[in-house]
Amino acid sequence: MRGAAVSPRSPDGGGLRAGAVPPTGHAAPVPGRGTARGAAGVVWSDFALLEDAGLGSYEKRALVTLAVHGVADAATLCRDGDIPTSKIYAAMESLGRDGLVDIRRSRPRLYQALPADLLVDRLAAQVRERAEQAVQRIDGLRDALARLPHRLAGGERRADMALGSESHVKRHVSRLAAARRRVLSYLEPGDLRALEQVRETGFDVLRLIAGSRRRSGFEHRVMIGFGRRDGAAVRRFLQLFADVLPEPASLRYCAEIGHPFHLIDEEQVVLAVDHPFAGDGRLASLLVHDQSLAGQLAGGFETLWARALPDLAQIRAWPTSGARGD
Repeated sequence: MRGAAVSPRSPDGGGLRAGAVPPTGHAAPVPGRGTARGAAGVVWSDFALLEDAGLGSYEKRALVTLAVHGVADAATLCRDGDIPTSKIYAAMESLGRDGLVDIRRSRPRLYQALPADLLVDRLAAQVRERAEQAVQRIDGLRDALARLPHRLAGGERRADMALGSESHVKRHVSRLAAARRRVLSYLEPGDLRALEQVRETGFDVLRLIAGSRRRSGFEHRVMIGFGRRDGAAVRRFLQLFADVLPEPASLRYCAEIGHPFHLIDEEQVVLAVDHPFAGDGRLASLLVHDQSLAGQLAGGFETLWARALPDLAQIRAWPTSGARGD
């Protein structure tokens, strides 16, 4: 740090004023190193999540450095956290307003870290509150879009097409997370492959749907249809997504019928189209807004659900599958 040899105090009597240097005996920190009681050994990338939680860069560094010391003044946080003196007071006041640090109005002013469990709980509550506010704003956007004039007459079908597995999952299957009442899903091996492939790219749509299901409480039943040769793939899928699939009572298994689909609130239908000559097997999918079609497929789903097996182990009792949909 550069500046005058004298280090005048800040107006509150603690820490350093902007532009000042540490007093004699307090050497400026060397990047990547620290004092014995300072931030030495801190791997800052381990705390990147703090910025995702809404903290600024200086707030993050101040919070972690304070956690190292337990109690510290502004000068110590600046020195060991490599924070400019012009930024430290605003950062600490912001952390104090959010209840993430305790501020002692002494001279010099001191800051005290919270216990780790309490700090994490408050950060989690803060993230949840911001997420809920974002959802409310998004709902407002939904209403605004619904108020736009539409050229289609009431009751007329509307459809959207997605090409390939990735677009099918990201553009259409992700719509399941916005359900309000009920989702019915009939999956076949092509769907399982598509969900696994897109998950490998970093987009776990079933986790997204599971989080929404826990928050809003909509019903989600999943039926998986497959042949004998696909048993190992189904078991692998169930193991891979065990923590995000619906509870076992909402899962059933049957012989494949060749026509996978999803129903969303008896209003929207996702239909998948597979072809053996298409790259990964998934040629396209259609998202259709049609209550009449959704009602017909819901009736077929319920009929098939009543005949499906609730336990994967029971599939051993199936006769060899010759005809589909029997």
